This record gives sequence, structure tokens and C-alpha cells, in this order.
Amino acid sequence: MLLTILLILKVGLFVYLTRIEYNQILIFLVGSLITLFFFTWIYFSNSNKKQTLAFSFYNTISAIMFIDTLYYHYFNSLPSITLISQMGQVAAVGDSVKELLNPLNILLIADIPFLFIYSSRKKKKIKREGKVYDRKLRIGVPGGIGLVTVIIFLITYSLGYGTALEKQELYTYHFKDLGNIFSSTNTMAEEDFSIEDISNKDDLPLRGNSSKGNKKYHGIGKDKNLIVLQVEALQNFVINNKYEGQEITPNINKLIKDKSSIYFDNYYQLIGRGNTSDAEFVSQNSLYPTMKDGSYALYGDNTFYGLPWILRDEGYTSWVFHGYKPEFWNRDKAYPNQGFERFINQEDFDVKNTIGFGIIDEDFFEQSIPYIKEMGEPFYSFMITLTSHTPFNMPEEYHVLDIKEEHKDTMFGNYLQSIHYTDKSIGEFIEELKKEGLYENTVIALYGDHFALHSTHENNEEIMTEYLGYDYDHQDMMNIPLVIHVPGEDINETISTVGSQLDFLPTMLNIMGLENEKGIMFGIDLINSTDSLVAQQYYLPKGSYFDSEKQFVMAKDGIYDHSRCHDLKTRKPIKIEKAKGKYKKALREIEISNYILENDLIKQIINDSGNIKVKEK
Repeated sequence: MLLTILLILKVGLFVYLTRIEYNQILIFLVGSLITLFFFTWIYFSNSNKKQTLAFSFYNTISAIMFIDTLYYHYFNSLPSITLISQMGQVAAVGDSVKELLNPLNILLIADIPFLFIYSSRKKKKIKREGKVYDRKLRIGVPGGIGLVTVIIFLITYSLGYGTALEKQELYTYHFKDLGNIFSSTNTMAEEDFSIEDISNKDDLPLRGNSSKGNKKYHGIGKDKNLIVLQVEALQNFVINNKYEGQEITPNINKLIKDKSSIYFDNYYQLIGRGNTSDAEFVSQNSLYPTMKDGSYALYGDNTFYGLPWILRDEGYTSWVFHGYKPEFWNRDKAYPNQGFERFINQEDFDVKNTIGFGIIDEDFFEQSIPYIKEMGEPFYSFMITLTSHTPFNMPEEYHVLDIKEEHKDTMFGNYLQSIHYTDKSIGEFIEELKKEGLYENTVIALYGDHFALHSTHENNEEIMTEYLGYDYDHQDMMNIPLVIHVPGEDINETISTVGSQLDFLPTMLNIMGLENEKGIMFGIDLINSTDSLVAQQYYLPKGSYFDSEKQFVMAKDGIYDHSRCHDLKTRKPIKIEKAKGKYKKALREIEISNYILENDLIKQIINDSGNIKVKEK
């Protein structure tokens, strides 16, 4: 009985920690009934191991709740069992995980050691008593509870609230997640997917997203080298901004103000469960990330035709640089199919100074110069920084900014120090390129991989709201900068077209004067188009999106009427009816991208002269 009461109390705590807005009573009731069903089924059985079974069930569900709430606290969604494959990476991000812990999370598992002692004594008592229940009780009690639960499910689904349980109720969510693993891997049935879904350029900007014609800035980087910097946790709020009169990113600001630079200030992250690696995947390929696992891990063996391959077809040497373990996020196996000829990783650097994950950015850039020179021209160097990774714990010697006492030892204060250091390293790298004679003939692009400060973290939200002067939410959190610098060109401009990492490839192809004649692109050229759609499915529920006017946030319970929408500029509410058309389009794009990945359709396009063999509607 004690275990039953305690676990039902934990179900209530779970509902609170996962910040359920609607139907809390329904979700708590269903969770409690399912808990009662399992415990009565165990306790009314004639098994002489019932206490062991009960305690095992209690421990398992408590652990699942603990992991779920920990994950939810950061990612704003519940985890899938497919993420077990990523457990080996937890040690690498141990400091980040510690930041997620709070007393309420720990309450979900803190009682287990004490209950172990209690359970051992109870088990002996039950063994001595040898209590046996008759068949009516053994079947009737759990059967009655199960019947009531089934009736509630039927009523809930008949009223159209089934998704509220599927997306938020502990047991229902995980049962459905397990079911999805064993069901068909294809997100769309073949009969629902037609060739028009790919070839219709008016509906979806996929194949044929060409850079032909008299387009602005077309070909200004043609035949030049290309260096792309993916900067760890670079958010847009630090750009051209100061803290207590101190410039946070003076070197990036200087680059933006240069006459040869274009700055995109309404650029957003678009990542999946692969985080940084998905930022790479999306930017290089203009495809949506999968939500089942990291895209590199799940589809590393697929055929792709993104920026590295396109440039190689033009005679470029394509290398990728990252100062961490080559196997992390399956990079070592995925990069060859991405089109990279060589992966310069931790094993290629002299790692003397480390912060957090690995080699400090300063050493990373300095030691990369000889490798870049080795590539010959024209080259494409894709470089991923490390030092500004959460939780931003920088040694005191690297603290340059004067941080106010109330911001010291906060994620906000630590982040400012961390990103200021990375900015310094980028400035030194550009100066080194000039000294080596590599600068003048090289296009430099840089962008952030994802946010640094989570908007649902209470302390972050409070400090950031005070710092910005308005409520800090997902719009600010997901906003990352994109800067494209073409030395010698008079192009200084800030482009405010709403876009994402999905748009990086077509935008860069326009700059480089190239086309994607073999592959598929979901993005747009942000310089020459304003028809933007940033369809989110991670940190925000699937179907949420940004467009040129608004941010639409799909309800976490999957019920459209519970969703929210606001104007991007004024932040005033907008009626959600106005968002439905783009919501459906966002879902459709994600589904088609998933289908392309699951069926390795780009391989079909390349091998079959552009014809995709799928059944017509």
C-alpha cells in the first residue's frame, strides 16, 4: 500500500514538473489508475515474489519519471526510448546534466534507498504470512480498475482529447513510443506520397531551387575558397550588444560592420535530437533533422548531396574540423557520405589546453591553419568550435568581462565570459588568415548552432528579461546570427528575412554562383526570397513555426485550439485561425523530409537521373 500511495504522489509531481497546462486532472487520474492497476495486479496475485515485483515496478517507474522530467526541463518534451543509444554520451556532457538537477527532480528517486530497507523487511513478513487471495479478488480488483481506465480512454478519444494523453501522460506516452518503434519505419505510406510532392515548386521549395537569373549577390564568391564557422551556442542577443558598457562580441561586430559583410538578424536554429550535429546536418543539406535520434547516427549511411559534394563537383577540397572525439555523434562514419574527404579531429591536434569538452578555441583555430594550407585551393573548410559549450564554466584566467556580483556564477554571467572568449579566438583566426595570405580569396560564413540560455529555465528567464527589457521567450532563445563575409565586395547589409539553418545551403549557393542540380533542398535563398517558413519540432512541439510575421507555438497536448500565436515584431497575440495554413504546410514538409531520409531517396535521384520511383496517389 505504501508504494502505491508514494507512486501516485509521484504521478502528481510528474504532472507538475512537466508543466502541463490543460487537462491536468484527466492526466493525473489516468496515471493514478494505471498505477493502481499494476500494483493491484501484483499484490492480489499468489506469487511469493510480489513484494520484489512491486518494488521493481516502483523503482522502474520512478527512474523513468526522473529521466523524463530531467529531459523535459531542458528540451521541453518527453524523451523517446530510441535515445538509449545516446546514453554513452551522457558522461561527455556531465556538467551540463548537473545544471538540470533540482530538488524536485531528485525527490522522484531519493526515497528508493530507504524503501529498499523497508521492502526487505516487508518481503520477510509476507513470506511468513503466505497470504493467498481467491480468484474473484485476483481478477476482479485489477480488472475493475482496468475497465474504468479503458472507459475513460474511450470517452477521451471520442471527445477529441486523445493526443493530450499520448503526448503528456506518463504511461500512455511511453506505450505509444514503444509501439512506434515496432511499427513501420516510414512516416508516410507510399500511396500517400506522390512525385508532385517533390516537383511542385509553388507548394514546396524543393528540387529546382536554382540560383539562376539576375539574382542579388549571385556569384560574388564564385571560385573563392570557403570557410564556414559553426560557433557553439552563439545566440543573436549578444551581437552588437553590450554588458555594462563592455562589447560582448567585438570581433564578430567588426566583421558585420565591414563593407563586405551581410548580416541576417532573423535567423533561427532548426535542430533535432542530435543538437550540434543536427545543426551541421541541416545547414549542409537543407533537410529537416529526424526526431528519432541524431541524424548522423540514424542516417549516416544514406546518400546526400549538400554543400560539400556540390563544391567537390566544382573542384573544391572539402574538409571538416572539430576538436573532439571523432566517434561522437557518429561523425567519423557520417562525414564521408556528407561529402567531406577528411575529418580533422581531436586525434590530429596537440591538445594541451582544454575547457569543457576539449581543445580550447584559440588552439583549435591556430592549429587548423597548417591543415587549411595543406588543402590547396579552392578549398571548403567547415569548422565547428567547442569552448562556448554549456554550462560555460571558464577558468578564471579567461574571464575578461567585468560581471556584476548578482550575475557571477549564473549561466548568464558564465555565458558572456565564454562567448566573449570565443569571439576573441575568431578575431585572431581572421587575422591569421590575413597573415597567411588566405583571407582575400576566401568567403567566410559563421552562424550559431543553437541557443545557449534556455527560456524555460527560471533563472535564465528572469535575468534575460531584465537584461533585454522584455519577456525572454523561444523567439529570442532560438534566434542565432548568420554572417557572410566576401572580402573586397561592397555589400554591407542587414537582411531581416526570417530564415533558419535550412536556408543556409541555398543562400550560400547563390553567393558562390552554384546550383543544386542533383539533390533536394527545403530551404530558400534568404537574399532573394521572403517566403519564409521555419518549421520547428524540437524544444517547441512539432508544427510550431516562425514566418515573416508571426511565431506559432503548437500546444504540447497536440490540440490545435490550445495553441498560441503572436506577432514577431510587436509580440502581441494573433488569432490562431490565421496560422492554420502554414501549420499544415510545416507538418507536411517535415513528413516529406522524413520520408526522403527513411527511404534514402536522394540516392534514387542521383542513380536514376532525377526520377524518384514511388507510387502515385
